[in-house]
Amino acid sequence: MSAPRLMPSDPKRLLKDAFGLGLYYPGQAFVASTPRRIWNPVARLGGDVARMLAEDGAEMREELALLFGDMPLPAPEDTIIQDAYRAAMFNEIEVLRYTAMTPENIERVCAVEGLEHLDRALSAGKGAIILIGHFGANQMIMPALGHLGYPMNQLSAPPPVWAEILSDTRTNPLWRAVLARRWALEQRLPVRHINVFRFLRHAFECLRNNEALGLAFDGGGGRGWTQVKMLARTANVSTQPIQLWRKTGAAVLPTIVYRERGSDRHHMRIEAPLEWQSHSSRAEEDRINMQAYVDRFCTWLQSRPDQYLQFMLMRRRVRSTDVQPLFDDYPVAQDQLTPEEAMDRLRRAGEWKE
Repeated sequence: MSAPRLMPSDPKRLLKDAFGLGLYYPGQAFVASTPRRIWNPVARLGGDVARMLAEDGAEMREELALLFGDMPLPAPEDTIIQDAYRAAMFNEIEVLRYTAMTPENIERVCAVEGLEHLDRALSAGKGAIILIGHFGANQMIMPALGHLGYPMNQLSAPPPVWAEILSDTRTNPLWRAVLARRWALEQRLPVRHINVFRFLRHAFECLRNNEALGLAFDGGGGRGWTQVKMLARTANVSTQPIQLWRKTGAAVLPTIVYRERGSDRHHMRIEAPLEWQSHSSRAEEDRINMQAYVDRFCTWLQSRPDQYLQFMLMRRRVRSTDVQPLFDDYPVAQDQLTPEEAMDRLRRAGEWKE
Protein backbone atom coordinates (compact mmCIF):
# COMPACT_ATOMS: atom_id res chain seq x y z
CA MET A 1 0.00 0.00 0.00
CA SER A 2 1.32 3.46 -0.86
CA ALA A 3 1.90 6.05 1.83
CA PRO A 4 -0.83 8.69 2.19
CA ARG A 5 -0.12 11.76 0.12
CA LEU A 6 0.72 14.87 2.12
CA MET A 7 -0.91 17.89 0.53
CA PRO A 8 0.51 21.44 0.86
CA SER A 9 -2.53 22.40 2.99
CA ASP A 10 -2.09 19.53 5.47
CA PRO A 11 -2.49 21.03 8.99
CA LYS A 12 0.67 19.34 10.33
CA ARG A 13 2.64 20.63 7.38
CA LEU A 14 1.30 24.16 7.79
CA LEU A 15 2.11 24.11 11.51
CA LYS A 16 5.66 22.93 10.83
CA ASP A 17 6.16 25.55 8.10
CA ALA A 18 4.80 28.33 10.32
CA PHE A 19 7.27 27.31 13.05
CA GLY A 20 10.09 27.17 10.49
CA LEU A 21 9.22 30.61 9.19
CA GLY A 22 9.35 31.99 12.72
CA LEU A 23 12.83 30.53 13.17
CA TYR A 24 14.14 31.75 9.82
CA TYR A 25 12.89 35.32 10.08
CA PRO A 26 12.55 36.88 13.55
CA GLY A 27 14.33 33.95 15.20
CA GLN A 28 17.42 33.63 13.01
CA ALA A 29 19.38 36.55 14.47
CA PHE A 30 18.71 35.29 17.99
CA VAL A 31 19.82 31.73 17.17
CA ALA A 32 23.00 33.01 15.50
CA SER A 33 23.94 35.20 18.48
CA THR A 34 23.49 32.65 21.27
CA PRO A 35 26.14 30.21 22.61
CA ARG A 36 26.33 26.93 20.67
CA ARG A 37 26.11 24.82 23.79
CA ILE A 38 22.46 25.67 24.42
CA TRP A 39 21.26 24.19 21.12
CA ASN A 40 21.98 20.54 21.85
CA PRO A 41 19.16 20.21 24.41
CA VAL A 42 16.88 22.28 22.16
CA ALA A 43 17.62 19.98 19.21
CA ARG A 44 16.96 16.90 21.34
CA LEU A 45 13.57 18.24 22.38
CA GLY A 46 12.67 19.41 18.89
CA GLY A 47 13.75 16.11 17.37
CA ASP A 48 11.64 14.16 19.84
CA VAL A 49 8.58 16.27 19.03
CA ALA A 50 9.15 15.80 15.27
CA ARG A 51 9.45 12.05 15.78
CA MET A 52 6.16 11.90 17.70
CA LEU A 53 4.40 13.88 14.97
CA ALA A 54 5.77 11.35 12.47
CA GLU A 55 4.07 8.42 14.26
CA ASP A 56 7.28 7.56 16.10
CA GLY A 57 9.22 7.63 12.84
CA ALA A 58 7.18 4.85 11.14
CA GLU A 59 8.39 5.59 7.59
CA MET A 60 11.96 6.05 8.77
CA ARG A 61 11.85 2.64 10.47
CA GLU A 62 10.82 1.08 7.15
CA GLU A 63 13.75 2.77 5.42
CA LEU A 64 16.15 1.50 8.08
CA ALA A 65 14.85 -2.06 7.78
CA LEU A 66 15.19 -2.01 4.00
CA LEU A 67 18.71 -0.56 4.23
CA PHE A 68 20.06 -3.26 6.54
CA GLY A 69 18.02 -6.28 5.45
CA ASP A 70 19.39 -9.26 7.36
CA MET A 71 22.47 -7.38 8.59
CA PRO A 72 22.62 -6.50 12.29
CA LEU A 73 21.93 -2.91 13.30
CA PRO A 74 24.79 -1.03 15.01
CA ALA A 75 22.46 0.04 17.85
CA PRO A 76 18.87 -0.63 18.97
CA GLU A 77 16.33 0.54 16.40
CA ASP A 78 14.67 2.99 18.83
CA THR A 79 18.04 4.60 19.57
CA ILE A 80 18.87 5.00 15.87
CA ILE A 81 15.50 6.58 15.09
CA GLN A 82 15.70 8.90 18.08
CA ASP A 83 19.24 9.98 17.16
CA ALA A 84 18.20 10.55 13.54
CA TYR A 85 15.47 13.05 14.40
CA ARG A 86 17.65 14.83 16.94
CA ALA A 87 20.56 15.09 14.50
CA ALA A 88 18.30 16.45 11.76
CA MET A 89 17.00 19.14 14.11
CA PHE A 90 20.54 20.14 15.17
CA ASN A 91 21.66 20.35 11.53
CA GLU A 92 18.70 22.58 10.68
CA ILE A 93 19.57 24.91 13.56
CA GLU A 94 23.14 25.02 12.21
CA VAL A 95 21.88 26.64 9.00
CA LEU A 96 20.47 29.48 11.09
CA ARG A 97 23.96 30.01 12.51
CA TYR A 98 25.72 30.47 9.16
CA THR A 99 26.07 34.20 9.76
CA ALA A 100 27.93 33.55 13.03
CA MET A 101 30.63 31.42 11.38
CA THR A 102 33.94 33.16 10.71
CA PRO A 103 37.54 32.24 9.89
CA GLU A 104 38.33 32.80 13.56
CA ASN A 105 35.75 30.37 14.99
CA ILE A 106 35.14 27.85 12.22
CA GLU A 107 37.42 25.19 13.72
CA ARG A 108 35.34 25.33 16.89
CA VAL A 109 32.25 24.68 14.79
CA CYS A 110 33.73 22.04 12.46
CA ALA A 111 37.09 20.33 12.84
CA VAL A 112 38.61 19.26 9.52
CA GLU A 113 40.74 16.14 9.18
CA GLY A 114 42.64 15.12 6.06
CA LEU A 115 43.48 18.54 4.64
CA GLU A 116 46.74 17.03 3.43
CA HIS A 117 44.74 15.09 0.82
CA LEU A 118 43.14 18.30 -0.44
CA ASP A 119 46.46 20.16 -0.47
CA ARG A 120 48.12 17.34 -2.38
CA ALA A 121 45.28 17.25 -4.90
CA LEU A 122 45.47 20.99 -5.51
CA SER A 123 49.24 20.81 -5.90
CA ALA A 124 48.61 18.69 -9.03
CA GLY A 125 46.85 21.69 -10.60
CA LYS A 126 43.64 19.98 -11.76
CA GLY A 127 41.31 20.89 -8.94
CA ALA A 128 39.60 18.65 -6.40
CA ILE A 129 36.11 17.18 -6.28
CA ILE A 130 34.96 16.96 -2.66
CA LEU A 131 32.52 14.08 -3.08
CA ILE A 132 30.01 13.73 -0.27
CA GLY A 133 26.69 12.13 0.54
CA HIS A 134 23.81 13.80 2.38
CA PHE A 135 25.24 12.37 5.58
CA GLY A 136 25.33 14.39 8.79
CA ALA A 137 25.59 18.16 8.37
CA ASN A 138 27.01 17.70 4.88
CA GLN A 139 26.47 21.41 4.11
CA MET A 140 29.29 22.21 6.54
CA ILE A 141 31.86 21.57 3.82
CA MET A 142 31.01 25.05 2.50
CA PRO A 143 31.83 27.18 5.58
CA ALA A 144 34.50 24.77 6.84
CA LEU A 145 36.68 24.94 3.72
CA GLY A 146 35.66 28.43 2.65
CA HIS A 147 36.54 30.00 5.97
CA LEU A 148 39.86 28.13 6.00
CA GLY A 149 40.77 30.01 2.83
CA TYR A 150 40.21 27.37 0.16
CA PRO A 151 38.53 28.58 -3.07
CA MET A 152 35.28 26.68 -2.60
CA ASN A 153 32.47 25.97 -5.06
CA GLN A 154 29.29 23.98 -4.42
CA LEU A 155 27.28 22.19 -7.11
CA SER A 156 23.75 21.85 -5.78
CA ALA A 157 20.15 23.03 -6.11
CA PRO A 158 19.31 26.48 -4.69
CA PRO A 159 16.65 25.84 -2.01
CA PRO A 160 13.88 27.84 -3.79
CA VAL A 161 14.10 25.44 -6.75
CA TRP A 162 12.49 22.76 -4.58
CA ALA A 163 9.33 24.87 -4.37
CA GLU A 164 9.08 24.59 -8.15
CA ILE A 165 9.85 20.87 -8.28
CA LEU A 166 7.30 20.04 -5.56
CA SER A 167 4.77 22.68 -6.57
CA ASP A 168 1.72 20.38 -6.49
CA THR A 169 2.65 18.08 -3.58
CA ARG A 170 4.53 20.10 -0.98
CA THR A 171 4.72 23.81 -1.73
CA ASN A 172 2.79 26.52 0.10
CA PRO A 173 3.55 30.23 0.68
CA LEU A 174 5.06 29.59 4.12
CA TRP A 175 7.52 27.04 2.76
CA ARG A 176 8.46 29.31 -0.15
CA ALA A 177 9.37 32.00 2.36
CA VAL A 178 11.46 29.55 4.41
CA LEU A 179 13.34 28.38 1.30
CA ALA A 180 13.99 31.95 0.18
CA ARG A 181 15.44 32.81 3.59
CA ARG A 182 17.57 29.67 3.62
CA TRP A 183 18.95 30.61 0.21
CA ALA A 184 19.76 34.11 1.45
CA LEU A 185 21.75 32.59 4.34
CA GLU A 186 23.59 30.16 2.06
CA GLN A 187 24.61 33.04 -0.21
CA ARG A 188 26.46 34.64 2.70
CA LEU A 189 28.82 31.67 2.96
CA PRO A 190 32.35 31.89 1.48
CA VAL A 191 31.45 29.72 -1.50
CA ARG A 192 30.41 30.06 -5.12
CA HIS A 193 27.09 28.29 -5.74
CA ILE A 194 26.60 26.44 -9.03
CA ASN A 195 23.05 25.39 -9.94
CA VAL A 196 23.06 21.64 -10.60
CA PHE A 197 20.01 21.94 -12.86
CA ARG A 198 21.73 24.29 -15.29
CA PHE A 199 24.73 23.99 -17.57
CA LEU A 200 27.85 22.75 -15.79
CA ARG A 201 30.24 25.20 -17.45
CA HIS A 202 31.05 26.83 -14.10
CA ALA A 203 31.81 23.44 -12.53
CA PHE A 204 34.37 22.65 -15.21
CA GLU A 205 35.70 26.19 -15.00
CA CYS A 206 36.41 26.04 -11.26
CA LEU A 207 38.30 22.75 -11.66
CA ARG A 208 40.34 24.20 -14.51
CA ASN A 209 41.17 27.05 -12.12
CA ASN A 210 42.43 24.46 -9.61
CA GLU A 211 39.68 25.07 -7.07
CA ALA A 212 37.61 22.76 -4.87
CA LEU A 213 34.16 21.63 -6.01
CA GLY A 214 31.70 20.19 -3.51
CA LEU A 215 29.29 17.65 -4.96
CA ALA A 216 26.85 15.10 -3.52
CA PHE A 217 26.72 11.66 -5.14
CA ASP A 218 23.11 10.98 -4.07
CA GLY A 219 21.21 14.01 -5.36
CA GLY A 220 18.23 13.88 -7.68
CA GLY A 221 19.72 15.82 -10.59
CA GLY A 222 21.57 14.53 -13.62
CA ARG A 223 20.95 12.93 -16.99
CA GLY A 224 22.98 9.74 -16.75
CA TRP A 225 22.37 7.08 -14.10
CA THR A 226 23.88 3.88 -12.85
CA GLN A 227 23.00 1.36 -10.14
CA VAL A 228 25.13 0.55 -7.12
CA LYS A 229 24.75 -1.58 -4.03
CA MET A 230 24.19 0.40 -0.83
CA LEU A 231 24.21 -2.14 2.01
CA ALA A 232 21.11 -4.31 1.38
CA ARG A 233 19.55 -2.00 -1.21
CA THR A 234 20.11 -1.12 -4.85
CA ALA A 235 20.49 2.62 -5.40
CA ASN A 236 20.13 4.72 -8.55
CA VAL A 237 22.82 7.39 -8.58
CA SER A 238 23.79 10.03 -11.09
CA THR A 239 26.96 9.54 -13.12
CA GLN A 240 27.62 13.28 -12.99
CA PRO A 241 30.61 12.95 -10.59
CA ILE A 242 32.20 10.39 -12.90
CA GLN A 243 31.68 12.61 -15.94
CA LEU A 244 33.39 15.52 -14.19
CA TRP A 245 36.22 13.23 -13.05
CA ARG A 246 36.71 11.72 -16.49
CA LYS A 247 36.76 15.03 -18.35
CA THR A 248 38.93 17.04 -15.94
CA GLY A 249 41.28 14.57 -14.28
CA ALA A 250 40.57 16.28 -10.95
CA ALA A 251 41.18 14.28 -7.79
CA VAL A 252 38.03 12.80 -6.26
CA LEU A 253 38.19 12.97 -2.46
CA PRO A 254 35.56 10.97 -0.54
CA THR A 255 34.47 13.23 2.31
CA ILE A 256 32.15 12.78 5.28
CA VAL A 257 30.72 15.17 7.85
CA TYR A 258 29.60 13.68 11.14
CA ARG A 259 28.91 14.68 14.73
CA GLU A 260 29.38 12.57 17.83
CA ARG A 261 26.33 12.12 20.05
CA GLY A 262 26.05 14.97 22.55
CA SER A 263 28.73 17.11 20.89
CA ASP A 264 28.09 20.56 19.43
CA ARG A 265 31.09 20.26 17.10
CA HIS A 266 31.05 18.66 13.67
CA HIS A 267 33.93 16.71 12.16
CA MET A 268 34.73 16.77 8.47
CA ARG A 269 36.96 13.97 7.25
CA ILE A 270 38.61 14.17 3.84
CA GLU A 271 39.90 10.78 2.76
CA ALA A 272 42.57 9.68 0.28
CA PRO A 273 41.54 10.08 -3.36
CA LEU A 274 39.82 7.37 -5.32
CA GLU A 275 41.82 5.65 -8.04
CA TRP A 276 40.31 5.67 -11.52
CA GLN A 277 39.24 2.25 -12.75
CA SER A 278 39.15 1.87 -16.53
CA HIS A 279 36.85 -0.42 -18.48
CA SER A 280 36.16 -0.97 -22.17
CA SER A 281 32.46 -0.25 -21.58
CA ARG A 282 31.65 3.36 -20.68
CA ALA A 283 28.53 2.28 -18.76
CA GLU A 284 30.46 -0.29 -16.74
CA GLU A 285 33.24 2.23 -16.12
CA ASP A 286 30.66 4.61 -14.68
CA ARG A 287 29.24 1.87 -12.47
CA ILE A 288 32.47 0.53 -11.03
CA ASN A 289 33.82 3.98 -10.20
CA MET A 290 30.59 5.05 -8.52
CA GLN A 291 30.51 1.74 -6.63
CA ALA A 292 34.05 2.37 -5.42
CA TYR A 293 32.89 5.63 -3.84
CA VAL A 294 29.71 4.11 -2.41
CA ASP A 295 31.73 1.29 -0.83
CA ARG A 296 33.70 3.93 1.10
CA PHE A 297 30.51 5.74 2.01
CA CYS A 298 28.89 2.55 3.30
CA THR A 299 31.58 2.03 5.92
CA TRP A 300 30.22 5.20 7.55
CA LEU A 301 26.59 4.45 6.78
CA GLN A 302 26.73 1.02 8.38
CA SER A 303 28.10 2.40 11.64
CA ARG A 304 25.96 5.57 11.89
CA PRO A 305 22.74 5.20 9.85
CA ASP A 306 21.10 7.86 12.03
CA GLN A 307 23.21 10.45 10.18
CA TYR A 308 21.61 9.52 6.83
CA LEU A 309 18.05 8.48 7.60
CA GLN A 310 16.53 11.96 7.38
CA PHE A 311 17.80 12.29 3.82
CA MET A 312 16.54 8.81 2.97
CA LEU A 313 13.13 9.77 4.32
CA MET A 314 13.10 12.95 2.22
CA ARG A 315 13.97 11.02 -0.96
CA ARG A 316 11.24 8.49 -0.17
CA ARG A 317 8.70 11.31 0.11
CA VAL A 318 9.68 13.01 -3.17
CA ARG A 319 9.96 9.78 -5.16
CA SER A 320 6.91 10.63 -7.29
CA THR A 321 8.75 13.62 -8.80
CA ASP A 322 12.20 12.05 -9.13
CA VAL A 323 13.64 11.26 -12.53
CA GLN A 324 15.14 8.21 -10.84
CA PRO A 325 14.03 7.36 -7.29
CA LEU A 326 17.03 6.80 -5.05
CA PHE A 327 15.95 3.20 -4.34
CA ASP A 328 13.93 0.72 -6.41
CA ASP A 329 12.09 -0.86 -3.48
CA TYR A 330 9.88 2.07 -2.40
CA PRO A 331 6.14 1.59 -1.92
CA VAL A 332 4.24 2.63 -5.04
CA ALA A 333 3.81 6.42 -5.07
CA GLN A 334 0.60 8.19 -5.94
CA ASP A 335 0.70 10.30 -9.11
CA GLN A 336 4.15 9.01 -10.10
CA LEU A 337 5.63 11.12 -12.88
CA THR A 338 7.22 9.38 -15.83
CA PRO A 339 10.99 9.96 -16.17
CA GLU A 340 10.24 12.28 -19.09
CA GLU A 341 7.72 14.31 -17.06
CA ALA A 342 10.12 14.49 -14.12
CA MET A 343 12.98 15.63 -16.36
CA ASP A 344 10.79 18.33 -17.90
CA ARG A 345 9.88 19.55 -14.42
CA LEU A 346 13.56 19.71 -13.46
CA ARG A 347 14.29 21.64 -16.63
CA ARG A 348 11.58 24.18 -15.83
CA ALA A 349 12.71 24.39 -12.20
CA GLY A 350 16.25 25.06 -13.40
CA GLU A 351 14.97 28.17 -15.16
CA TRP A 352 14.14 29.69 -11.76
CA LYS A 353 15.69 33.10 -11.30
CA GLU A 354 16.25 35.00 -8.08
